[in-house]
Amino acid sequence: MPQSTTELCWPGLVTIAALLLVLRILVGLCGAQLNLARLRLLHRDQGGSVQSLSFILALPLFIMILMGIVQVSQMMIARIYVQYAAVAAVRSAVVWIPATMVDGDEGSNEIRDLVLDGQQDPAADGTYYRVTPGSNKAFRVQMAAAQALMSIAPSRDTPDGSDRGHLGNVAIDAIERAYASLVPASQGDSSISRRLANKLAYSLQNTAVDIRVFHPSVEPELIPWDVPPDIGQFYPNEIGYKDSITVTVTHNMALLPGPGRMLARYFQETPPADITVTPITERNNTLIWPVRASATMSNEGQKPMLRYDHLTTGLPL
Repeated sequence: MPQSTTELCWPGLVTIAALLLVLRILVGLCGAQLNLARLRLLHRDQGGSVQSLSFILALPLFIMILMGIVQVSQMMIARIYVQYAAVAAVRSAVVWIPATMVDGDEGSNEIRDLVLDGQQDPAADGTYYRVTPGSNKAFRVQMAAAQALMSIAPSRDTPDGSDRGHLGNVAIDAIERAYASLVPASQGDSSISRRLANKLAYSLQNTAVDIRVFHPSVEPELIPWDVPPDIGQFYPNEIGYKDSITVTVTHNMALLPGPGRMLARYFQETPPADITVTPITERNNTLIWPVRASATMSNEGQKPMLRYDHLTTGLPL
């Protein structure tokens, strides 16, 4: 079992063990003796008080265990989904970066706001660059990750889910049409549209992407060049062919109110006892657990002989 899974389960296991110990002490104080033969016949007892008492005693513990299992399962599934989102985002990057944005300032293999990364590897034979948010292409990479994570975003009404200020919310029309084609019975149900909109809005507000590019030293540096008559052939933000592109996706997973708050009592330590443990925080009355994953692919874009342009409306949609 992975260490992270063990860390998530042990608070619940300790609680169960403590409750069993308290129960054993109470039985001892009452002077009762364990009789396995009579215990096996307890289910045949027709006395309503016996059945009601056993049900009342067992129900809270059963619900706590059940909800804990559901929450831990969701957290494990979230790790898989975030890893998938990282792959989807980096695939989007290697598709969009070679494209030419006609109504922007990003040509083939160019991406705006490419800056030198502050964390360099001295042993690497090249230079690391980082893409700051704001360009059309970076926006599309973030959209790919956010849409891939809609499945684990909450459909209930949350402050982040009700915020429609993000430009990516215009994609809800296409998502609703796609959902209606897959589930025809959902047409006419207004709750479906609201829940899909909540999922998309929450995912957009709580999904961040970090794009990192490794440019080998054998290629021309990503700086302005003045080499007549080839002026305009080398651009400071033009990623080279076969450059390594790494996309890191961070998603704030929304936890269930009950078991999430129980787990937060351990994971909200400041500073955390274990630096490898991701803390659970509360924001806008929602408990969130940051999950992070990375994926790397090589840029496959070569400058075409003929321009193949992508037309947009001038907005990063």
